[in-house]
Amino acid sequence: METIAEFNDNQGLNVKLTKDKIYISATGNEETFALRGVNGVGLYDDLEKYAKEEEAYNNNEKQAKNTKILYIILGIALGGFCLYLELPVFALIAGGGFIAASFIWKNRLKKPVLDSYFKLMLSGADRQFKFFKSDESSAKIADFINKVEETLTAYSK
Repeated sequence: METIAEFNDNQGLNVKLTKDKIYISATGNEETFALRGVNGVGLYDDLEKYAKEEEAYNNNEKQAKNTKILYIILGIALGGFCLYLELPVFALIAGGGFIAASFIWKNRLKKPVLDSYFKLMLSGADRQFKFFKSDESSAKIADFINKVEETLTAYSK
């Protein structure tokens, strides 16, 4: 079993091509596909899901920015009020606490991530395997797909 090409995304997906089969080892499962049953290969990015997550992130980011400003104003007002009452230690703790909470509140949002899939087109159904896409893995998966296409009989006609 001589390996023609191999792709590993360092996040759980490993795809290996031999002259007869494609071996896929993903998180939690391993599968083998005969090349004679594969009609095509490709990549799929779930842009629809990413667009929804990005819109929700942008809305939450605006809301978090307003909350941060509110916490800072409350911290300054509470600190000033405590200084007016001649309670400097409480002013420092309460005012500083609200200001610190404003930064924690703003930084709790996670940016959306584009999900990418290695897609095998089979007779009857398609199979998708999620992989971690980075600049380095994009070039590797593109090379892997080119080698698969060279091996498939459907592409060599």
